[in-house]
Amino acid sequence: MDKARRTAVLALVRQEENGFSNLVLNAILEQQPLEGRDKAFVSALFYGVTERLLTLDWCLAQCLSKPLKKLDPQVRAILRSGLYQAKYMSVPQAVAVNESVNLCRAFKKSSAASLVNAVLRKAMKQNPANASFQSETQRLSVMYSVSEPIVALLQKEYPEQCEGILQAFFEKPVVALRCNTLKLTPQELCKRLAQEGVKAEPGELPGSVLAEFRGSPAATKAFAEGLYHVQGLASQLAAFCVQAKPGQKVLDLCAAPGGKTLTIAQSMQGSGTLYSCDAVASRLSLIEKAVRRCGLQNVTVLQNDASEYRPEFSDADCILCDVPCSGIGIIAKKPDIRYKSLQGVEELHALQAKILATAARYLKQGGRLVYSTCTIDPRENRDVVAAFLAQHPDFHLVQPPFIPQGAQLEQQQIILLPGQSGPDGFFIAVMEKA
Repeated sequence: MDKARRTAVLALVRQEENGFSNLVLNAILEQQPLEGRDKAFVSALFYGVTERLLTLDWCLAQCLSKPLKKLDPQVRAILRSGLYQAKYMSVPQAVAVNESVNLCRAFKKSSAASLVNAVLRKAMKQNPANASFQSETQRLSVMYSVSEPIVALLQKEYPEQCEGILQAFFEKPVVALRCNTLKLTPQELCKRLAQEGVKAEPGELPGSVLAEFRGSPAATKAFAEGLYHVQGLASQLAAFCVQAKPGQKVLDLCAAPGGKTLTIAQSMQGSGTLYSCDAVASRLSLIEKAVRRCGLQNVTVLQNDASEYRPEFSDADCILCDVPCSGIGIIAKKPDIRYKSLQGVEELHALQAKILATAARYLKQGGRLVYSTCTIDPRENRDVVAAFLAQHPDFHLVQPPFIPQGAQLEQQQIILLPGQSGPDGFFIAVMEKA
């Protein structure tokens, strides 16, 4: 397990330099000859430290004479990983300390061994729940390891639900699948998965399946045969709300990595045309690969800036705008988002409004436009839709075709809050053009 701990520290150091945790970890694991059990340990430790970073750093700061950021990156990562093992994993404290001291020598940081030993033993006793803070915002930030700007936003917009939302960010989302209804029913998919040792059952949303995998959901024969794709329930719901029909012209304007495209295309039953677009050329191959695997014939994948008008998209029957957003609703899946400062969000709001206004130009009379985000910031949701409707009197909100348990319905717009309707936060507005 010493190689696993060393690999986790390497990944944590690299993450501080480069950013996105999933890309960093995948790259590190490809370079290290580790077995499955060790890889699982590395992943659990790496993501655990990422998820609890502010809490860990607060505990360590109480026991250091100089700022944590002044330490060498390797020593900082060793302290964080050792403390996480002792506090949140089933690793005896003595083992966590001894292995961390050994890592100092492995990284040629022997001079820091005594500091690591002493600081870890003290930090293990620290508990922010028993401490005093300058503000409630700071307390919640340290307790739940979320940036103060995000905490302040939740306190303002969801004062009664705020702490429940923060707690829900630690929930591990169930693996949700979208059954390829062109090939089989959800019940048949569950039986097929059971043959491969995967426990599964149909979900609340039509066409969805909830499953428990021991390994990767993409490692089954059923996946290779295109019988399902992995897609969160909230994301499935956004695509379901499009209500695309066979023979229609449909646009998925911000499509990568392609899950919503697959769900929409399957509802079209192989006829009509679905334009699946993304502004980033390198992400188009993800959509194309998924489309081929699922055997879909009516999807055209294109690079396209959703905020700029494209004449050939006009006269569309249905459009999905799952726009770029702050991602605050999916912190449980993407721990990097926890530490966003929310600086520059005004530019993001402007982009969302521009994409929606551009999409409106494509839609035919009587057509359907779905606007969705994976955030719970009303400025990106309710406010964008309200401004759009004020400028486009020929559009009006309509009742969504499905409202999941625990969802809020505000003026016919769906709001999914983490902890009330699952771990994901989401917003969906369904509009039609008169």
